[in-house]
Amino acid sequence: MGRSDAHEVADPAEPRADLPRPGTGRYVLKALDKPDLELVMRTGRLATYQNREYLLREGEPANGIHIILNGIVESTHAGTQGRELMLSTWEAGDFVGAPYILGDHRHSWSARALGRVEALHLDQDAVRRLIAQSPPFAVALIECLGFKGETYSMLAQTLAGQKAAERLVLLLVKLCENAAQDESGPISLGRITQANLARMIGATRQSISLILSRLQDDGIIWTGPTKMVVNDLAALRKQVAVGVDQ
Repeated sequence: MGRSDAHEVADPAEPRADLPRPGTGRYVLKALDKPDLELVMRTGRLATYQNREYLLREGEPANGIHIILNGIVESTHAGTQGRELMLSTWEAGDFVGAPYILGDHRHSWSARALGRVEALHLDQDAVRRLIAQSPPFAVALIECLGFKGETYSMLAQTLAGQKAAERLVLLLVKLCENAAQDESGPISLGRITQANLARMIGATRQSISLILSRLQDDGIIWTGPTKMVVNDLAALRKQVAVGVDQ
């Protein structure tokens, strides 16, 4: 595993007295001013992961968070019958390691690199120091945990849908909302495949292909081998409101 040596601060600075400013709700580092950002980068440990390499594994003891600096990471869960379920994908700015950041817990799911990934690991001791020293970091961390909670809540609601088409459309709508782009125009969902969508909603790749083909014929989406663009989010939302047929 191609990881760099740990780079931590021996004597952290005194806690800052300035008030935290609002973060972005999703990306913990984006919410920080330069002094707080530099403190976080000095406190963490930089690591590089190759394709399919695990940042953390389900069932292993949890120890802090991994902030993604470059690349894509997928969260997966092993089902009771050995079938792997894809929970979500995370990009640069996101972190993995939730929901248990502090305390004696084990990971509820795994996080695996899709391609080359660079990440900053903050173990529990580092997270505790940063919470004490940097109020903006503490606020950003809470906001990010809220975003993650909403994401997994959405996944649970999506899986509760009776039809694969309903589950898929609900998932696509949420992915668009998370993309943080102008909803009045086309929204790129980045690197996403039919196989990944199938794993996220517990459906077959064939059923996903049929549903996406219908949405593309209607001009609502455009799909490529590893990319998807939603042309009309309002029309996609209407699919949820009126009900969708597989």
